[in-house]
Amino acid sequence: MSRAGLGVIVLVMLSGCGSNGEPTATTPETAARPTTQTPSSALVGEWQRVNKCEELAQALTQAGLETAIPDAVAGSELVPGVVNDPNQLEDKSQPCKGAVPRKHSHFFMESGAFGSRNHEGQQVDDAPYRIIDENTVVIGDPGVTFHYQITNNDTLMLDPVIPDCAPQGCFEAGWSVAVAYPGHTWERIR
Repeated sequence: MSRAGLGVIVLVMLSGCGSNGEPTATTPETAARPTTQTPSSALVGEWQRVNKCEELAQALTQAGLETAIPDAVAGSELVPGVVNDPNQLEDKSQPCKGAVPRKHSHFFMESGAFGSRNHEGQQVDDAPYRIIDENTVVIGDPGVTFHYQITNNDTLMLDPVIPDCAPQGCFEAGWSVAVAYPGHTWERIR
């Protein structure tokens, strides 16, 4: 399956955890459209960090999402040769075995489009975002809420509001933690 196909699957999965429990249809065409307010100029740009498997596993554990660790590790490409399929992990009970630190970035465009780039610079997320207030952004449609803080216009911290569908293990719950790396910073690169 191509990365573009996986991106569409991720986007459709993101749309499945609505407040009323009903899935909503999202297409690549509607995903890139902003849904409300003008983006905060402080958030617009590209933010990067070096992600580490142990940090991701710890963040998911702290969020009560231990069962999401193999999927999140595979989806984050932290183990060489493992791409989006936790069955490719050598040992799911030790999902960080063989993991390496990887650069990863998120971008927020003025148009209201959000995306992520993997360690090879390939786009791996594609969704709309909307600013709720000076400290809150929603990514996706219907979306996952994140509180954010920008320091000196060059350091970003994200803190996810874990969706109500957790801890049953919905995709959005693990995804929100993998996007944020709560407690860790992202540095502006653009």
